Amino acid sequence: MKNHDRLVLVTVIAFGLAMRAPIITIPLIIDQLARQLKTAVGNLGILTTIPLIMFLLFSIVAAKEMTRFGLRKALNFGLTALVLGALLRLHVTWPMLLAGTILVGLGITHLNVLTPSVVATYEPNHTAFYTTAYSLAIMVGSSVFSLLTHPLSSTFGWWSVLVVLLMLTMFPWLMWILFRLPVPLRSQAKRADNQSVKLIHEPDLKTTAAPLWQNRYAWCCLLMFGTQSLINYTLVAWLPELMRFNDISSGQISIVLAMYSAAGMPVSLLLPRFLETATHRSQIVMSIVVGLLTLLAAVLMFWQSSMPLVYWYYLSIITGAMTAFYFIMALTTFPLKTISPARTAQLSGLTQSGGYLIASFGPALYGLAFKSSPLGIMQIWCFAIVIVLCTLASFVVIKMPKI
Repeated sequence: MKNHDRLVLVTVIAFGLAMRAPIITIPLIIDQLARQLKTAVGNLGILTTIPLIMFLLFSIVAAKEMTRFGLRKALNFGLTALVLGALLRLHVTWPMLLAGTILVGLGITHLNVLTPSVVATYEPNHTAFYTTAYSLAIMVGSSVFSLLTHPLSSTFGWWSVLVVLLMLTMFPWLMWILFRLPVPLRSQAKRADNQSVKLIHEPDLKTTAAPLWQNRYAWCCLLMFGTQSLINYTLVAWLPELMRFNDISSGQISIVLAMYSAAGMPVSLLLPRFLETATHRSQIVMSIVVGLLTLLAAVLMFWQSSMPLVYWYYLSIITGAMTAFYFIMALTTFPLKTISPARTAQLSGLTQSGGYLIASFGPALYGLAFKSSPLGIMQIWCFAIVIVLCTLASFVVIKMPKI
């Protein structure tokens, strides 16, 4: 592997590590944050919703920033916001926590939208490999930080978790700066960056004749991404509280959440290459299997109060694998089934903006339902319906041509 390829690899891995851990970790220390702020835990639910709102509002904006300013400047802005947000959250007052979470959400939005364009721009011939690398980094980062949160908080205090998260956000920021250091790499990156902007501004009939919002495949990609995000962020926000209601210990909750993230690791390793080489029929069969296994977990939830601990392990593993499966399918679709890095950013922005609009309703609506009926039948039926919608939308995405 050449030095250029190594730097691209390390950079996308750094992006992946910082993409989910700053969000998934906060619910694990929300009790301590509430005590520090002398408020009820329910009042801090907005901290898990803010990132989704930022994804919703700024996913398309991030793609437009790339159009106007280029890939490098757009990522510079996003990574700076991410580091600044993590820094502000160290000062645990309500205004700083709120502002910091907004900036963290803004930074992660840029990583979500623009990382597929980094792959399409710098390594267009190795899409599967680099998608595997950064999607695996997302899963590893989430799993490791879920496991570390409880021992870190117990040993050094909950504030140490925020310090470690700051260090995690500084890693991709530093890598993106160091990415420019070697002169040959800098000139190559500059050419690629200019090309990505040029591809948007040039009057190319293939990219301008059919806006993405008029493309049914793009809408199915949005639906698939949105439904898996709805499941993911609702579980991340409320699964710990649901397990506490069912008398599961804090240590076991950390392990279950770690397993939720870890379940995506083998999916991250195998799925991008599978999507690149397998037939549509094989992909659809795989999607059906994943959907049915997740549907089984939803059905078993009707008897959750009498379920042993092993059920929660099964729920976390299968839903973690399911959300990773469709998340990575979307990530792989962005560069594989678009005709240019510019189009990649456009599809990524549209899909994630609309997808996170769908997902943003999940934690809040589930929270309202949980307060009235923690073991409610309505939540479980909604869970099952969302699984079916996600699986059906994936069939269309699998057959999606280049757009």
